[in-house]
Amino acid sequence: MECKLELSVFRFDAKTDFLPYYKKHFITIDKNQNVRELLALIQEQDGSFDYLKDEFSALKINGKALFSDAVLDGIVERFGKTLSLEPLSTKRVVKDLIINTDDFYQKFDLLDAFVDAKDKPLFQSYIIYHYASSVLDFVEDFQGDALFAFAYDMIQKHPKQKHAILEVVANEHTGVFLHVKLCNKIYPCGAEVEQKIIALKNEILALRPSAFVEKLSHATTLL
Repeated sequence: MECKLELSVFRFDAKTDFLPYYKKHFITIDKNQNVRELLALIQEQDGSFDYLKDEFSALKINGKALFSDAVLDGIVERFGKTLSLEPLSTKRVVKDLIINTDDFYQKFDLLDAFVDAKDKPLFQSYIIYHYASSVLDFVEDFQGDALFAFAYDMIQKHPKQKHAILEVVANEHTGVFLHVKLCNKIYPCGAEVEQKIIALKNEILALRPSAFVEKLSHATTLL
């Protein structure tokens, strides 16, 4: 079933622009199509618009982080037909919806010694959780919720590396106890990821039941 969408699309070219702006687009599209197909139609209207086209391409719609394979039907039902499209991080924009993701992949390096190279796509599949967190605005070296969910998975896959992985993510300045809930910043709500992060915290508490960790865990649970 077709519907007409009113879009405000974030535009910025780091090479030429001083400030970002939003461009209006009115597009009629079948609601059974996905966001990636919507982006292609925007590019047809404006050839200068650009976005990532790979498997893990993602963006924010009305402030919620999501992958571009999300079907429009659910998005329209959740947000309506007036949508704002932005990159995952407006601070790291290279061109329109394309961002510099070096900071994200540097987090993988924290666990690289304890996992296989073929595990990297699983880490990539959590990218929206990394950029959805507001903690990044306050803690520059925050390891990120993508790494925490990935760490949980790797402990299940590589149990012999459990203690080494937990030692990394237990860092009191940048680690998992700085996590705050992301459900209201992700589409759809990532309940499974939240459960993995809670389980990871519990694993650390079982091994390192220090007063500091317990206090910090309680504080972040309240956020």
